[in-house]
Amino acid sequence: MTRSRTVLATLPALAILPALVLISPVRALAADSDCPPGDQWVACQAAKGDPAAMYAVGRQAYDKARISGDFTEALDWSRKLVAAGEKNGERLLKMVYIQLGWGAHHDYVQAYTWLSQGIKAGDDYLVPWRKMLAEKMTPEQIAQAKQRAGE
Repeated sequence: MTRSRTVLATLPALAILPALVLISPVRALAADSDCPPGDQWVACQAAKGDPAAMYAVGRQAYDKARISGDFTEALDWSRKLVAAGEKNGERLLKMVYIQLGWGAHHDYVQAYTWLSQGIKAGDDYLVPWRKMLAEKMTPEQIAQAKQRAGE
């Protein structure tokens, strides 16, 4: 067999290597964890502050929110990740903010308030998203949101 065929023959085995590298530490953690095995393990690890588990739970909440229209849990997990200094948390938070700006959250007043809080925290990129959301709101909703946000 030529050298190029040998390399090509090993590619399928190399393709699963990243997955094995990720699975092995997780299994080791699961064996040493006081969290229950199975479906509740990730949620338990997230509650204990494990960043990878927190992201997994936050991303799952985001995916559910895109269907239900309630981004409360996704926003909470993304803010926790950001507070822990996790880059994935910043990405998830931006994803949530984009959905809020598009009006995907079921409560426009709450979404406007959250965007205003982000702007107060220095996230100026949210100004156009809040403006886009405001275009979908009644004057009464905007007044209520501004009051909640302390504006």
